[in-house]
Amino acid sequence: MFLNRDASVEKACALIEEAGRNGAKLIVLPEAFIPGGPYWAWHLPMREASRFSAELFQNAVDIPSDSTARLGEAARRAGAYVVIGVNERSGKSIYNTLLYFDPEGVIIGTHRKFKPTGPEKLVWGDGDGSTHKVFDTEIGKLGGLICGEHNMVLPGYTLAAMGEQVHVAAWLGFTLADVSMAEIASRNHAIVYNTYVVCSQLIVGEDVFAKLGISREQQRVQAWSGIIEGGSGRVIAGPIGQEEEGIIYGEIDLNKGIPKYFMNDAIGHYWPKQFRVHFDDRELKPLIIEPRGEELADDEAPEK
Repeated sequence: MFLNRDASVEKACALIEEAGRNGAKLIVLPEAFIPGGPYWAWHLPMREASRFSAELFQNAVDIPSDSTARLGEAARRAGAYVVIGVNERSGKSIYNTLLYFDPEGVIIGTHRKFKPTGPEKLVWGDGDGSTHKVFDTEIGKLGGLICGEHNMVLPGYTLAAMGEQVHVAAWLGFTLADVSMAEIASRNHAIVYNTYVVCSQLIVGEDVFAKLGISREQQRVQAWSGIIEGGSGRVIAGPIGQEEEGIIYGEIDLNKGIPKYFMNDAIGHYWPKQFRVHFDDRELKPLIIEPRGEELADDEAPEK
């Protein structure tokens, strides 16, 4: 499945439909689920690694495309909101993207990771503010961040200020920091921003190590997936551990989070008004073509 778009999409659709049959109304799959993360960037010299980057580009996801249509159809059959991490291909760049579907299978938005972490900058492009938003859904105001964005502070703060109630925390299945980082950062988001968090972390299989020619001693892996209560940080479903693959089910009751609003809501009752954030939500492009104005009237034309 690693670096194989069609196989990754097929597996994602099977998981979505299984979760839907079991009553899930929000289904979350990890960062870069299709078709996998650029682990080579952390271990191989750039010239050697470029062949894997090229393979990733060829197996990345265009939005929209046949791949997104298949995912949308799976979301429709499941009758659920679906958030899944993909390598998004746009032009000659790849972006680390969360892709959002509604229960009708319609794409309601994306979120591109603002800044790839460490050597991932050699593979993924930078996102901008235009894809950083909260979606108003039937299950609450839904937002998400990818991996190290949880350590940037301001992306999470701005989602909270937009009214986020349910948060997707999507992670790759390895770490160069403490192996508990995904759990710690996700639970912190739940506590600080009074937001229910669905943390979904990718498992690194033996096929990844075999393909890249690296060992588990070189690449520390840690997969922690769970559902976390807003305000308290209490784990209410899961977790699934490092080597385990499966689906976690949990029930989120937004009303139970309301009493926490009056204790430590970082953008409400507990917001120190001396601190404010200015956020640029524009789409940033390398080329801006200015529209031509109307032709000048004859009496306004400059003298020759």
